[in-house]
Amino acid sequence: MKPIIEIKKLCKTFGGGETQVHALQDVSLAVNPGEIFGIIGLSGAGKSTLVRCINLLERPDHGQVLFHGRNLMDMSDRELRAQRRNITMIFQSFNLLDQRTAIDNICFPLELVGTPRKEAKKRAMELLEIVGLPDKANAYPVQLSGGQKQRIAIARALATNPQVLLCDEATSALDPQTTDSILNLLQKISRERGITVIIITHQMSVIEQICHRVAILDQGQVAEVGAVEDVFHNPRSAAGRRLVSPDVANLPLSTWTGHVARIAFNGNASADPIIASVALDLGIKVSILGADTRNVDGKAFGTMLVSLPDDPQQKQKVMDYLNANPGVTAEEVQ
Repeated sequence: MKPIIEIKKLCKTFGGGETQVHALQDVSLAVNPGEIFGIIGLSGAGKSTLVRCINLLERPDHGQVLFHGRNLMDMSDRELRAQRRNITMIFQSFNLLDQRTAIDNICFPLELVGTPRKEAKKRAMELLEIVGLPDKANAYPVQLSGGQKQRIAIARALATNPQVLLCDEATSALDPQTTDSILNLLQKISRERGITVIIITHQMSVIEQICHRVAILDQGQVAEVGAVEDVFHNPRSAAGRRLVSPDVANLPLSTWTGHVARIAFNGNASADPIIASVALDLGIKVSILGADTRNVDGKAFGTMLVSLPDDPQQKQKVMDYLNANPGVTAEEVQ
């Protein structure tokens, strides 16, 4: 399968001298047609700069951005405008036009390409149905909730029948329940319309919920790329481990004088209450001292620190029991 979007050795620098910032450094990525691809990193990692470079809203200093094998960097302004109709974008702040109704906001990109008003309105009403807001056609943005604004923004982004939808922190301003509904909508649109979705976020939960693959960006560089489950299972980079697992050295163990085990969950079923099972099956109680675990497709990933008994035989029983569970590895760290 040939990538629909391919980024090669992309570089972007802001400022100069002592204030110079290398936002992107030799970033290379490939996104396949129809997939939901996540790009995650901490604040300042370069995520938003990268997504704006994909459709050249921000022009890279060096490198290539290929769409179906054609380099956007080599295109004329006219050609680039045409390609941007195929690579549309939604934002954290929605970017709706306050003086226009919902239907007129959706019609706006169609007006820019000369679509007749009647045809544009018909298309806009179809899109309002798709995003579940046909009754909000004549509402102004000020009359809409955050989730409704984002649905209108999604409808507007779909107006030109794009092949790629870029989402720049599109759920960061929304509450968890609204975030779920927007992510479900994006997943449905991608599945039913074959649209490739690229999601920029700092939220692991967003990646977990709908992305097929993920790239971890760290200080303007790609730390690692892989299937979401693989990255959670075995992060290869320091940036990946920081996102997935807590740093044992930073957890408050200084006041705990007993033995400690570190448990890594690499796909054990989340429904399995492993710590409770230790007590039930072995008659040995252990305490959870710290944890950072996540659920991905019904499987547990992450790390947990637990106390171990002082008695060497009981301690060994607990360690053997933990390591006998599929998808779980345990090691004594204190």
